[in-house]
Amino acid sequence: MRITLPVFIIFLLLTPSFSTAQTNSEPDESILWKISYEGNQQFPGFILSSAIASESPSFFRKLFGRTSRFFYDETELRRDRIRLERFYQRRGFHQVQIRVETEPTRRAHRKKVTFFIDEGIPLRITESSIVIEADSLEMKTITSQRDYQRALERHSFRTGERYQPVMEPEVIGRFNRIMEDSGHPWPETEILVESDSLANESRLTLLLRPGVKSYFTHFNVEGHESVRREVVTRQTGISSGETYSFRAMQSAQRSLFNHHLYRFATINLPEQEKDSTLTVNIRVREYPLRTIEASAGAGTEEILRAQLAWRHRNVNGTGHRFGTFVRASFIEQRANVNYLVPYFFNARSSTVTTAFGLHRLEPSFELLQAGLNSTLIYQIRRNQTTSLSYEYSFNEELSRNRQAALPDSVLNYNISSLTLSGFFSEGFLRDQNGWSIQPSVEFSSTFGEADFTFQKVNLDVRRAISVNRYLAIAGRVNAGTIFYRGSRDLPSNIRYFNGGTNSVRGWGRQQLGPAEPRFDSEGEFRRYVPKGGRSMVSFNLEIRKQLTREDPVFGVAAFFDGGQVWSATPDLSERPLQFAAGAGISYQSPIGPIRLDVGYKLNPDDADLNIYDGVNYGTPRNRYGIHLSIGQSF
Repeated sequence: MRITLPVFIIFLLLTPSFSTAQTNSEPDESILWKISYEGNQQFPGFILSSAIASESPSFFRKLFGRTSRFFYDETELRRDRIRLERFYQRRGFHQVQIRVETEPTRRAHRKKVTFFIDEGIPLRITESSIVIEADSLEMKTITSQRDYQRALERHSFRTGERYQPVMEPEVIGRFNRIMEDSGHPWPETEILVESDSLANESRLTLLLRPGVKSYFTHFNVEGHESVRREVVTRQTGISSGETYSFRAMQSAQRSLFNHHLYRFATINLPEQEKDSTLTVNIRVREYPLRTIEASAGAGTEEILRAQLAWRHRNVNGTGHRFGTFVRASFIEQRANVNYLVPYFFNARSSTVTTAFGLHRLEPSFELLQAGLNSTLIYQIRRNQTTSLSYEYSFNEELSRNRQAALPDSVLNYNISSLTLSGFFSEGFLRDQNGWSIQPSVEFSSTFGEADFTFQKVNLDVRRAISVNRYLAIAGRVNAGTIFYRGSRDLPSNIRYFNGGTNSVRGWGRQQLGPAEPRFDSEGEFRRYVPKGGRSMVSFNLEIRKQLTREDPVFGVAAFFDGGQVWSATPDLSERPLQFAAGAGISYQSPIGPIRLDVGYKLNPDDADLNIYDGVNYGTPRNRYGIHLSIGQSF
């Protein structure tokens, strides 16, 4: 079992996606078995293959005989030759010559096609200049922009570059955007080209015509049913008399779309006179004012879970939101009431105040908590958000040890903490292909107003790479440390724990790290209970393979996780990193991915295997971590 399962998963990861095509023992028509290119120096074969319509089967399709749909078509190949010529010509190779040759393989019905390419000498830009048709003041405003300076260094029509007509829309759009961000809503960019095909030279002039400079003057608002017009315009962040910019229009639409009251929002310029005054159309569509949402799920850790939320999205016509939330599982029961103010001091800022209570049942402790949290959220850019929160809570913590003799079995304390956190991402939330960074710093009882004074630093970094449509690689590193000089031990609720469905998957929830033995009333060993610590690190590396092309979507994954918890500062000599490897299967259901992961501990210690004083109280099951979850593993 230890060998067969990983080998089977690796085999699935390396095989192509399932297909309904059937293997034909002896095809009636010729098959385009292989496409190759000769003489292509500028562009690799896979780029050229994307420019043609003909396609040859992959190695695995050949291996499993799934090649019946790859027909050999001479007419299409002639068209492909023309497509490749145009591909090269639009990229500056005006002298390109291409011929196509076909030869059979050992089996006559399998054809090998080769495109022989003579790229020739490309057109080079020997002179490139930019002319701005505007007065000196406006010209200075445009040229002083950072984006303009960057465009001068990076645009595709610089002196010495290959002249590529295919890049004209990109260059025009880039300079038009620069002029729009300088206050000109109707700019024009014209590219004048003089080419000498014999000398293989081109001279270019970019004419920038900014047009009139305009200012936001009037706002037409449609679809605001429960709020005043001023609430909508305020949320855009644009004020009357402000200089026009495309960036401001984009930011305004994002701000409206992110508002909890609007399910739909657009902002655009209607047809109007091209003068210094500017009218803007704003259209919104509201959600129902009051909503109730309920959901339920299951997993190996929480067993069963359910949550219920009620929201009022527009309190007294202000656009503020009031809500209540209840969530319950076999691990945690939580209830809160919250009040959100979407516009605090500008459209990028918001505040949310929450009163909460919870009961949590962990492997080593039980917690009762009640408190108040107030958070200020500020969106720096579309993909950068920071927050500052203050929380005060009353806590009662009970040890899970059943021995009544312990004097510290019940601990009462309060926490007063100020937390600064951030979220920075690039593409990660949009298509699972990008990165995200989430740092946070917590200061507790800075002025001695709580029972424990400490500082807590956390960092979570994630990276996802799509190899192709069906294969992806994902990774995560999570680390944290607590700075504490007090004489009393920190409560378990503050310490770090490791292991579980969304952590190191070879271990159960909070089971990785320091542990202490527990005994029954007669002094017999019962089990190990995790202690937690003041420093923690974990990492995950995973390969995900989608098996089916259409719904229902099934997938498999192979992963390698690792991590550790230390009592104080990280010390590999005290506790080395521990690792787990495993595999999982997933199903993309209408309610999200349903996933089953099985992790195998590679280097467990005695506590992991339930060995005490040289006696093995465990079973082979202690070597594995089995996790059922809804949602991605991390």
